[in-house]
Amino acid sequence: MAPSHKHNDSAKIVKPFEDPYVSTPVSEKSVGDAYNNRNYSTEDFGGMAVEEVEHVPEGTASPGKALFMLLKAFVGTGVIFLPGAFVSGGLVFSICLMVFIAAICLVAFQILIISQREVKASYGDMGSILYGPWLRYIILFFLCLSQMGFVASYLIFISQNIGLAIDFLSHCTSPIESKYYIWMVLAIIIPITWIRKIARLSWCAIVADIFILFGLICVLYFSGAQIAQNGPGPNIQLINPTDFALMIGTAVFSFEGIGMVVPIVEGMKNPEKFPRVMNIGLPIVAAIFILIGTIGYVAFGDQTYASVVANLPKVPLSITAQLVYAAAMILTSPFMLYPALIIIEQALFGKGGLFGERSGRVDKKWKAAKNFTRSMVAVVCAIVSFGVGQDGLDKFVALVGSFACIPLCFIFPGMFHYKVTTNKWAKIGDIILAIFGLGMMIYTLYVNINSWVHPSSSGRAVPDPCPAT
Repeated sequence: MAPSHKHNDSAKIVKPFEDPYVSTPVSEKSVGDAYNNRNYSTEDFGGMAVEEVEHVPEGTASPGKALFMLLKAFVGTGVIFLPGAFVSGGLVFSICLMVFIAAICLVAFQILIISQREVKASYGDMGSILYGPWLRYIILFFLCLSQMGFVASYLIFISQNIGLAIDFLSHCTSPIESKYYIWMVLAIIIPITWIRKIARLSWCAIVADIFILFGLICVLYFSGAQIAQNGPGPNIQLINPTDFALMIGTAVFSFEGIGMVVPIVEGMKNPEKFPRVMNIGLPIVAAIFILIGTIGYVAFGDQTYASVVANLPKVPLSITAQLVYAAAMILTSPFMLYPALIIIEQALFGKGGLFGERSGRVDKKWKAAKNFTRSMVAVVCAIVSFGVGQDGLDKFVALVGSFACIPLCFIFPGMFHYKVTTNKWAKIGDIILAIFGLGMMIYTLYVNINSWVHPSSSGRAVPDPCPAT
């Protein structure tokens, strides 16, 4: 079917490396070559989950391997926030919502792939080609915001877990409040962001995946033991009429692996089989999300914290799980920041940037300036984390999902497909999807902002590992 638009030949299509929404599969070699050749633009790393670096030779992956990669991309760090989000939504509403969001995501992801294969450009360039430069800038803004939002929420979680673990290990003699661990973790993340060859960090993704798997197994084990020994937790609601909209943002937040969809398709030997892979993979992902969310909420009831890891009993295994999960997020954070780092760096030091095209290889002062810029991006995330605090983690996660992730997941795919299809009914569906996303974004933002302005008196405080005796 021929697209209904004319390609803009002046729009730049990034080669040889492009972001996770382009036709070339992302691999360790392609990412490394892009940095070695200094041949990237603001669109390089312009996806939502560049931390998932895969070794996928083009056109060789079987449907089975593609399914495994899809599961690996989606079941990541965000799933740990779902049990706490179930408190906001209620048990039945949250389960139904996860099924509904998964179904909408399935449609949105597939029409995004159709659009990309017609336009053959990265996510931002699709906006520029189909609608003009203004949409490209908006998309880049949301990409930066979503990635920095992910990292800011991770920093809150990390500091909380480290604080709980140290208080336990020190028998409550530590003089440092947990929120100050944000700055210590930042001292680890900043130097990693200076590394240009992301391929050198691929081992971080592998270690983080192992740690996440271990942490999720511990959550299931302790939650199951809690239910078996003490029964369901207190005050379990089927629907929470007050805060249910907060669950919507967190549900979208949890589908953070959207950036790996296109690379997986292009890495398949038979890409035409991907719809079947997606039809199998997304329900499995949704089932895992529902399992973690349900068992965590049922185990601890309305006392479930924004991160369910904080609910685990204070024993050596659970403390290990807390530290391991915190380590997984530390290792994941630099990868999450890469899209924002590249977009901002190129806006300042790339061709057409604020300071003009500058090379750190030629002049060390520009390399220092770029490193300073990268450091400040991480510092901004830390400042936001420090300001939000642990008590606001659940609302902040929902805010990131509502404001930054909903447009990328629903609104823009609908807008893109509207331009590339000539089918009248498909166009109507695209309009419905985009309007649905916009309406959901506005409504959930209103509820989220209201929850900050008028906090609920029944809010869940962060657990105190050192109660007064």
